[in-house]
Amino acid sequence: MLRGLARGVGHWGSFSEKIQQHFPNDKFEFLDLPGNGSRHGETSPIKISEYVKDLRARCSYVQKGEPFQVLSVSLGAMITVEWMKEYPHEIRKATLVCTSSGGFSPFYRRFIAGNIPKGLKLIGREKDETFWEKTILGMITNSHERREEEIGAMMEYTKQHPMNPQNVIRQMLAASRYRFPDSAPGDIRLLGSHGDRLVSPTCTLKIAEKWGVRAEMHPWAGHDVPIDDPQWLLEHLL
Repeated sequence: MLRGLARGVGHWGSFSEKIQQHFPNDKFEFLDLPGNGSRHGETSPIKISEYVKDLRARCSYVQKGEPFQVLSVSLGAMITVEWMKEYPHEIRKATLVCTSSGGFSPFYRRFIAGNIPKGLKLIGREKDETFWEKTILGMITNSHERREEEIGAMMEYTKQHPMNPQNVIRQMLAASRYRFPDSAPGDIRLLGSHGDRLVSPTCTLKIAEKWGVRAEMHPWAGHDVPIDDPQWLLEHLL
């Protein structure tokens, strides 16, 4: 399972427990991207292919030679697509949540401009976990109730694993430069949300159109569907 821009394993929140309860016979592996979470002291690559190289070396399923499935969000979904393209025998199926691609969608849809002022306010505030999490969750979630349920644990996680703003920029650069292949690189399910205020919902729909696959859209959740409506996501997994 792969998170997205500036989010670590701990930012799955209670979803990490919910998915294990929903699929009790499956084993789940949560990997941090370089620069995020437990790896916040590392430098984030500026190429998506470098994330693939890094994560393959850490993935136990790759080491055992066992095909596996992936659930990934946003930037994590871009990494998943590249992984499937480079190593088609490794990932059997993937569920991509609220992602986008250069070439398929213009930059102003891949990152909605209204978030820029909020994002700029985070500069220099990475050690203020309260401000950091309230700002980010305010951008990527729509459910006040779910935010309140998760924010305490996320503030503590961010306090222990502060994000380097330079890595945020490097990850944004990697995402902005990445282009999906013209056809789906494997067995993929696309999920998005009509309530996404960070990345336009049209980005998911455009990928579906280009690849000739179906996109299933949540009616109101924000960019972080696993936090806003974990039950809906569980019901739409492969």
